[in-house]
Amino acid sequence: MKKLLLVFCITCLVGCYSNTTPPGFESVVIENPFILGHGGVQDTTQKPGLSWYFMSTKTVDVALTPIKYDEPLEHLTTGDNNFINYNSYIVLQWKDPAYMVKTFGYSKWYENNLQEQYRTIVRDVTKEYSMTKIMTDQQTLLEIENKVAERFRKHIESTGLHVDLINVNMGKSLPNASVISEMDNTAVQQQRIKTESQCKLAEDSRMAAEQSRAKADNAYRESMQLNASQFVQLESIKKYSEACSISKSCIIVQGNAPVLVGQ
Repeated sequence: MKKLLLVFCITCLVGCYSNTTPPGFESVVIENPFILGHGGVQDTTQKPGLSWYFMSTKTVDVALTPIKYDEPLEHLTTGDNNFINYNSYIVLQWKDPAYMVKTFGYSKWYENNLQEQYRTIVRDVTKEYSMTKIMTDQQTLLEIENKVAERFRKHIESTGLHVDLINVNMGKSLPNASVISEMDNTAVQQQRIKTESQCKLAEDSRMAAEQSRAKADNAYRESMQLNASQFVQLESIKKYSEACSISKSCIIVQGNAPVLVGQ
């Protein structure tokens, strides 16, 4: 009798395996009996820890902690017929894992039931706003996130999925590549206009200074009762004097005969 019991225990151990459920997860138990019973998904899940099952039994680990799903979206049309890109993401927290596996299968609940509808909702909401407001007004971006979250929650309820929407975030919003290129070209043109305007102001200022100096010279000539030719000669003498004052020797050419002024 003891031998038979020992053989039975060994047979059971050989035909069993252990499953360890990590923290933050629950394991859904799916029985597939070889001989008796109908099996299927069990309503009671395995909580974190270790349990033993027959080899015909399958377990599926389901995360009950919030999960982040990245959704970068490109080339979305805005209300003013521009294009914008989002680096968006959403955070979901799944509930009732046994029900989920029994109703929606083992995996890809988000991809199969929610992903495309989320993208559609974001596209529709984006069309209600202009590109400039989305890019520059933080309140507008927050309003978009709230609208998307509200519509997405209604869609989740309609699917029968047991999941909470924790967060919707549009991330960084940027224009489409072609729009960025045009904006860069516009910025270059605007900077060129500013540069040319500053150059013109400098030229105008220099011209005004020259005109002021010319008026001052003319007033001086008139006060000295000099004609134009005499004034030119006087200015030449001043230039010669300035040049000779800083030179060891100075030669002034008057007609064909050079005159040595200093040595």
